[in-house]
Amino acid sequence: MSIEIEHTAVSRYTLSMAAIQQSDIVLTAFNARYAHTSFGARYLLANLGNLQHRTALLEFDLQIQPRTAVEQILSRRPSIVSLGCYIWNIDLVTQVAALLKTVQPDITLILGGPEISYETEEQDIFQYADYVICGEGEIVFARLCEEILNQNDTMNSRHFTPNEPENPSCSSRLHGSKIIRAEPVDVNTIALPYDLYSEKDIAHRTIYAEASRGCPFRCEYCMSSLDPCVRYFPAETLFAAFSRLLDRGARRFKFVDRTFNIDIAFALKLLAFFKERYEPDMLLHFEVIPDHLPDELMEAVRDCPPGMLQFEIGIQTFNEAVAHRIQRPLNIERIEANMRRLRSETGVHIHADLIAGLPGEDLDSFASGFNRLLALHPQEIQLGILKRLRGAPISRHTREWNMIYSPHAPYEILTTSLISFQEMQRVQRFARYWNLTVNNGHFIHTAPLIWKDAASPFADFMKWSDWLYEKTGTTGNLHMLRLAGLLLEFLTTEKGFKERIAAEALWKDYQRGNRPDIPGFLKVYGFELSAEKADGAHAAPPRQARHQTDPVHRTKH
Repeated sequence: MSIEIEHTAVSRYTLSMAAIQQSDIVLTAFNARYAHTSFGARYLLANLGNLQHRTALLEFDLQIQPRTAVEQILSRRPSIVSLGCYIWNIDLVTQVAALLKTVQPDITLILGGPEISYETEEQDIFQYADYVICGEGEIVFARLCEEILNQNDTMNSRHFTPNEPENPSCSSRLHGSKIIRAEPVDVNTIALPYDLYSEKDIAHRTIYAEASRGCPFRCEYCMSSLDPCVRYFPAETLFAAFSRLLDRGARRFKFVDRTFNIDIAFALKLLAFFKERYEPDMLLHFEVIPDHLPDELMEAVRDCPPGMLQFEIGIQTFNEAVAHRIQRPLNIERIEANMRRLRSETGVHIHADLIAGLPGEDLDSFASGFNRLLALHPQEIQLGILKRLRGAPISRHTREWNMIYSPHAPYEILTTSLISFQEMQRVQRFARYWNLTVNNGHFIHTAPLIWKDAASPFADFMKWSDWLYEKTGTTGNLHMLRLAGLLLEFLTTEKGFKERIAAEALWKDYQRGNRPDIPGFLKVYGFELSAEKADGAHAAPPRQARHQTDPVHRTKH
């Protein structure tokens, strides 16, 4: 099978089979941004068997205009179009579906993905679908496409005229039901999608991977709680696929497993495999259960080079009553001990999660949890606003805690009985500014001055957040230089720091980006460039690398 990627002005990537212009099946993916790839669409393509040569995969990002996307899809003259529905793209996908069925109503439109798999018939997009596959669709999708194309081939061979009555076995009656509920697939037999990553994907985009599916926990805010059976892919097949990717130059893998370290033996095997193939720019992202890091796994992690591993650690809340209410396992003592060990003994980049708006948690409790997490010094704290994922059991708390969600995707919580709308808005801005000021690693010396010697770092950063919003009126992408100047102003006028102290912290941070200049607002302090930096600009290090030299990060390496 020959895979070719075309780059066009209107779609970021067009993945086609041997550059065939006409494709009976078009798999269409709308990714959140250019750097992402569609893991699900590649799985569908990998399992299409002898239909692969009749299939194209088109990928767009959310900047695409619906009419432009439809034009690209219809240029392939397909009989079948599939659309992947996710919380981040459902509005755009709904517009595309409506246009497709308006312009060419005889196209068979198949929907799939987590957003359409629950509350299916209540959604606007449902009216445009011929079929909706709920659940893991790799096998069902292939069989459905084969049935449809076989039926179409039969009809074409009979030379139907436009006035001939519609065949009752066609359209949504072909399979017997418009909604098809797929059973979990056998991970031992399905085809893997890794060979479908192109050279441009490997060079510029996220390589998604998985070693398992399912999650044994019942956290009610999460869709994974609906799939309690953890299924591991066969190691021999999986590692062979990863080897081919590594041979082709892949170095950054984001594993989507919800429970990477639930099976310690498998986790050790996976780490050993990648450690043996380690290259200096390798980065592996795993979601980790924070209270399940036994000594043998900790030792294996300690032996990995600094920067090789990024652990996403879902704390979500430190409020034990709230955790119990949403069935979230919470062993605070063990979590804190493990995070301290990871931070002091290993080179792991820690990305820790908290969720605002959980049932029964007020702003004081959330602030206390934030302060407790910050004291553990993760490189990044991701502050999420609770979302009402379709099908997730969190909805059972809606009435008791007066939980009001936005009616628009991504369905974030607007207010609860304990947090007002105005307070939730402030938390949302706090989260955005924390990402810009702290998580991105540009200000590892300067940012801690915001909450230096504070009784509550959360309260002091909220002051910065409120001040910054009042000054700028936006939570959009503030340029680093503008943000640096605002930090200098805030630290000197609102926090009482001497200008020289704040300026020196900013200069240290600015130099870490290997920049060849001195920003104008810092020139008055007499800072000088080193000879090396005066030679010219160098590429700024990635986000994780910027955190490796932060003042708190000390390892045995």
